[in-house]
Amino acid sequence: MERFYKMVEGSFKRFPEGVEPFQMVTRLLEECGEVASEVNHFEASGVKRLKHGEPSKDALAGEIRQAMVALMQIAVYYSVQEELEKSMNESLKRMKDENLID
Repeated sequence: MERFYKMVEGSFKRFPEGVEPFQMVTRLLEECGEVASEVNHFEASGVKRLKHGEPSKDALAGEIRQAMVALMQIAVYYSVQEELEKSMNESLKRMKDENLID
């Protein structure tokens, strides 16, 4: 999580005019669209592979990272980092209790 928070800090410094909630949500949606495009490429839907060749794991990973950073920007903006950590821990505990994970 800390690496994501560092990336958020850097992105806020790089784009100081882009730190309002509407801009962050818009960026998140744009990044999710790019993730969808990469998934489409992997699934060979349409003519993606004919136009762009074989899909790239690096490209997909990069788009997922950008979407996750956009989500973390929203968490930082509203100062919910502790609550996010608590929510994740509760979810993991519930999954362990249900024997879904080790």
